[in-house]
Amino acid sequence: MTKDEYIQRKALEEKDKALWNKSRSRFIPGLPVDADAKEFRRKIGSVGSCIDRLVEGLLKEQNPFFDEIMEKWDGLFPDLPAKPKEWSDGKLILHVPTSGQLFSMRAKLPAIRKALSAFPSAPKRWTIHLKIQKV
Repeated sequence: MTKDEYIQRKALEEKDKALWNKSRSRFIPGLPVDADAKEFRRKIGSVGSCIDRLVEGLLKEQNPFFDEIMEKWDGLFPDLPAKPKEWSDGKLILHVPTSGQLFSMRAKLPAIRKALSAFPSAPKRWTIHLKIQKV
């Protein structure tokens, strides 16, 4: 490195240090520089729609059939890895921990449906769905 290159580099380092000190005063420590990045901005819905979404998550469809399934599941199917977790619009959703267990459960669905259809509170039309999720 020549003497001129060294002097030029030192001058740039001093400018960079001054710019850095100046820029530090513009930002709040702990927040990312682009906390409100344009690609993440979106229109805010009305207060009513926000409340609807909030309440929607809290309300669950009450169903005597699903309550009966929850009470009797462990007695009927003690060895199955799937557990009933949701009931919505005539769909019983069973949660399974892994995809391998989901694959093996598919063959057992007709037997499960037959056993659960024997309940007195069972609706005429309903289906069983499997979902991978930790039980």
